[in-house]
Amino acid sequence: MNENNKINNNFERIKFLLKGNLRNIIILIGVLFTTFILFQAYTYYSIQELKKTSINFFNSIDANEDIIENLKEIKKGNDIFATLSKLKIIEKNNQENNFNISNELYKEIILSKKIDNLYKSAIALHASHTLLNASYVEKTNIYFTDISIFIDNIDSEIESYFSLKKELLYLLLVATSDINQLDYKNNSKALNMYNEIFNSTLISSSVKERVKKIHEFQIYN
Repeated sequence: MNENNKINNNFERIKFLLKGNLRNIIILIGVLFTTFILFQAYTYYSIQELKKTSINFFNSIDANEDIIENLKEIKKGNDIFATLSKLKIIEKNNQENNFNISNELYKEIILSKKIDNLYKSAIALHASHTLLNASYVEKTNIYFTDISIFIDNIDSEIESYFSLKKELLYLLLVATSDINQLDYKNNSKALNMYNEIFNSTLISSSVKERVKKIHEFQIYN
């Protein structure tokens, strides 16, 4: 009997709590349902927009005569195809030696907070090599500051990039001597970096070999 009374009392308490909070519960359910609907609508819209951008991107690649103009529109977005469009425009400008345009686009991508660190490192690596080459082609040091920024954005915590980042730091120091017509033998920063790389157990053998060849060329030529 007592057990039945206990169960009934518990039931009455639950019923009272539900009744007293029914309005709040209905509102909560309504908010959750509305949020779910809005999320589904947003997801659907985003997917449709992404599909549309995807179609435009690949159509632009096929339409070679209008590729740059088409890609300029796509690159204004905030999705993956905007980044891919910028990279395609960079490729086109690199082929035409328009390195100043490429440099600005590299900065847009690399300094963006939306890009994953792994991809940012890969693009920064490519940008650094491209603009080091541009420095020799144009015989200018105007890209050196930006190259330093790009190198800083290469994540050395990613194992495969540690050696490559050190190599780029060395190459930039060598380029500084070459472009500014300074004597490499008196470039203590470059020589110290060479020794650091050559004596490190963390640097890959392939990077050491490339750095050694450049060092010997600078010393004996």
